[in-house]
Amino acid sequence: MPRSKEIQKQMREKVIEIYQSGKGYKAISKALGLARTTVRAVSYKWQKHGTVENLPRSGRPTKITPRAQRQLIQEVTKDPTTASKELQASLASVKSQQQTVIRQSRAAMEKPALQTQHSMLPFFDTAHAVNLLRGIHELRAERKFFDVTLCVEGKEFHCHRTVLAAASTYFRAMFAGTLRESAMDRVALHEVSAELLGLLIDFCYTGRVTVTCDNVDVLLKAADLFQFPSVKSACCAFLEQRLDVSNCLEIQDFAEAYACSELATSARGFALNNIMELAKGQEFERLPWKRLLELVSDDALRVDKEETAYQMAARWVKADPRRRLQYWPELLQQVRLPFVRRFFLLARVESDPLVYLTPECLRLVGEARSFQSGEYDRHDRPCQRMRPRPSTGLAEILVVVGGCDQDCDELVTVDCFNPQTGQWRYLAEFPDHLGGGYSIAALGNDMYVTGGSDGSRLYDGVWRYNSSVNEWTEVSPMLKAREYHSSCVLKGQLYVVASDSTERYDHTLDCWETLAPMLHPMDNCSTTACGGRLYATGSLTGDDAMAIQCYDADANRWNLVNCGQLPPWSFAPKSVTLNRLIYFVRDDSAEIDTYDPQKNEWNKISPMTQVHVGGSVAVLGGRLYVSGGYDNTFELSDVVEVYDPGARTWSLAGRLPQPTFWHGSVSIFRQFMPLVPSTFEPVDIPEADDILLHRHHRHHQALQELNNELNQNHRNREFCEL
Repeated sequence: MPRSKEIQKQMREKVIEIYQSGKGYKAISKALGLARTTVRAVSYKWQKHGTVENLPRSGRPTKITPRAQRQLIQEVTKDPTTASKELQASLASVKSQQQTVIRQSRAAMEKPALQTQHSMLPFFDTAHAVNLLRGIHELRAERKFFDVTLCVEGKEFHCHRTVLAAASTYFRAMFAGTLRESAMDRVALHEVSAELLGLLIDFCYTGRVTVTCDNVDVLLKAADLFQFPSVKSACCAFLEQRLDVSNCLEIQDFAEAYACSELATSARGFALNNIMELAKGQEFERLPWKRLLELVSDDALRVDKEETAYQMAARWVKADPRRRLQYWPELLQQVRLPFVRRFFLLARVESDPLVYLTPECLRLVGEARSFQSGEYDRHDRPCQRMRPRPSTGLAEILVVVGGCDQDCDELVTVDCFNPQTGQWRYLAEFPDHLGGGYSIAALGNDMYVTGGSDGSRLYDGVWRYNSSVNEWTEVSPMLKAREYHSSCVLKGQLYVVASDSTERYDHTLDCWETLAPMLHPMDNCSTTACGGRLYATGSLTGDDAMAIQCYDADANRWNLVNCGQLPPWSFAPKSVTLNRLIYFVRDDSAEIDTYDPQKNEWNKISPMTQVHVGGSVAVLGGRLYVSGGYDNTFELSDVVEVYDPGARTWSLAGRLPQPTFWHGSVSIFRQFMPLVPSTFEPVDIPEADDILLHRHHRHHQALQELNNELNQNHRNREFCEL
């Protein structure tokens, strides 16, 4: 609490006003928020001196200094009629002057006096470097202080060692080391022309060099040899500005030969972005094998559709089949055949003699057909062929269906998230009441929503989302209505698993069949397919212990998996498959467990950044996505975080359109607008022959010759095997 002399005058007057009204110290202190000692001091001063003004030393008379006395005597001597108030004003003026002098003297004592003899003035001449370079150039022009002569092609260049060594590490090593040139006055140089050496020496003295189309390649070589990095960078920038379809591959080879990584990257990017224009020229057919493989295997290959990539690769092989046939299987592995249209796959790929006479290629075609039919599990066995190129407009997206918002209102919205763009889009809304306890699974590029309830009635309905037309249609209902079940896809068929029953749906026949139920009923189980089998994880009914049961589709039999110590109990666990591992996500913890069915062992990965109670789990692009639910603070979250198995780290992938829980999420492929217009017209089989899907159709003369050659090679191979 401040002391009385530190209180404003208005406050002191207020204290006296209340005091005169008859209030005591305690009442005044409470009313004004002052300490009682302060109130008492102000009141005492007013009673004794009749004022609330601050007085020196609590109201005692001020002692006049000798200087003030002399001042008063002078004032009275000049004018004996001077009033006492005027003398007081004069005295106050003297006091003010004294205080000013005292403050100034104290400041002078604290601040050291200016030492004129030892003062400092830092100075930097910004033009010094330019002037120094100009001076060195003038010394060269005046031919003064030369100490070394460089000899090339019978021409002599008189120079200063210091200048050359400062501009080039090559010359620094030559003159400052133990080489014999360090003691020589004349040094002969080779592997460079006199003209180029003159340009580099001029650069040493002026910092300038002129790059032209005629000298850029040889100048870059010389700059690389004599270690002039800035000249080398200037040549690279010159070449980068002049990249076009006719020279991009040549410039890339040149840049890689001389370790110009940035130029090589730019040239490679230019070739990838303009591959369709590049493929029209004859130079494309003369590409080296390694260069073509590098282009076709790159995700950034800018083609309008994957069929174009196949046609490019086949055209290159057919340009010289005798030498290039050996590279064809490896080259075809880099083509994303799963994303080639089904008709094209049958009419042009499978019927191509390059393919059907090569077992490795037929295996790739079978893999593509299995992927398109939904039998291939891209999450269990991910590879580069299962990732579409961004330029085709086809993207793997995360689809979020239904759920509940902050008010616990049930949602019928369907949103999709594209990780490549980080954007959300609306898909067709669910046409019916979703309710709660439903399940969602992806079969191929379609989604299936099964079962659920409205709180009083169980649903047996099944809805299919067709991604190609963005439409929901109802298919045959399940044989039994159910809620809080699990669904997944195994070998191209949809499985629905509940505690007391199991069903399987064949989408080609639109029918359901009853399968053997689990050996031990489990509550809120989660199912996933891994290694050709179906695994159900959950808690045994009436028991808090977790268990795993495995279903063999060929034998229609469930088995209890003895896998040692399982993760702790969870009310609604979720499991997904990625890279032959089953990821087990609990809804009450940020910890993640993985189970390896082949090794029959459990491991832990890095925990999530937060818990996701009532969240959803999906696999997309070889990564694990966990979204929504309640976080550690019991707040409904919109966070979507992603786990990268390669980096073993979690990161923020995005945010849901709104905080949501009890939603479903899967990943599918969806076609957006291609980034490249379709302009490539490769030479291939005529359209009339495309209609014939059998391998005995007529070919062009060149293809007929190739077919005969391949058949002969095939017979020779069979003969050798016999």
